[in-house]
Amino acid sequence: MASIFELEQPSFGRSSSGKLLVAASNTAGTTLSAAESVGAVITATPTGNRTITTATFALIKAELGDQFKVGQTFELNVVNLAADTHTLTLAGGDGVTVVGAAAVAAAGSGTFVGRISSTTAAVFYRA
Repeated sequence: MASIFELEQPSFGRSSSGKLLVAASNTAGTTLSAAESVGAVITATPTGNRTITTATFALIKAELGDQFKVGQTFELNVVNLAADTHTLTLAGGDGVTVVGAAAVAAAGSGTFVGRISSTTAAVFYRA
């Protein structure tokens, strides 16, 4: 039986000491790596509306490793540091769908819960 500490910090078959902090491009769209897609804080100060795209489902599945299973969840945070106007919008890579308000307004943040919905797809839900 797992201890409460193991449940709070699951490793998903890989070593992890916390969330990655990723500075996305301020002047262009960004595609996340698999590691960034399953546990990161993404920050950007966009100079215009920008899109942040998750890794493909196949890459996310590989990143989760041997403990991959349908129903597994993980968290992705997007922080928009723009003072006003410009949005950051989360988009799904191949095999990944985003459900809910995908756009993160200026001076705001959004938490997305990723869930493996089948053996071939993942969904990111805006929390």
